Amino acid sequence: MALERSVAGTDKGLTCTDAQRAAIEDAIARLEALNPTAVPSDSLALEGAWEVTYSNAPPPSNGSLGPFKGTAYQEINLADGTYVNRLTVPPNDWLGARLRADWTRVDDTLWLVTFRDVTVSVLGFDLFTKAFDEETTRVWEHSFVSETHRVVRAARTMEGLRREGARGRAAVAGDDDDCVFTMRRVGAGG
Repeated sequence: MALERSVAGTDKGLTCTDAQRAAIEDAIARLEALNPTAVPSDSLALEGAWEVTYSNAPPPSNGSLGPFKGTAYQEINLADGTYVNRLTVPPNDWLGARLRADWTRVDDTLWLVTFRDVTVSVLGFDLFTKAFDEETTRVWEHSFVSETHRVVRAARTMEGLRREGARGRAAVAGDDDDCVFTMRRVGAGG
């Protein structure tokens, strides 16, 4: 897959050059054009655990927590309309973060996601949990969904999601512009 080749050596997007980001964005756009799922926001293929293979999002969604790099996972529960983002840092997942959110389907490709809380843990013990304001939402576009791979574009607003100038760059915390996530299916719980 061209996308997997283009993200190789970028540490899942954490160490990308501008040229690499542009090449990755091009590979993502080519994959999105081949989306096999007619109604991706309602697809049963979304259910389960996914590993983030690339993102231009700010931490911790990009797989980093402060100076520490780990692996980000997303676990979707369609029946409950919820998901959990997990970040685990090796060795032995000594450091982690867990973000809980729920979503409502907007249309064939979009979810409105509401963040609930984020918890940071060390050695399996929760250090603290921070609740989000009820209005902390994002718009997610499922632009590619198959049984094995996903592409999700996320932004604070629909305008930010559609802004073409955001494509192929590194997002900064607080941006209204879109972020992109590529994911592959993994076993339960990452």
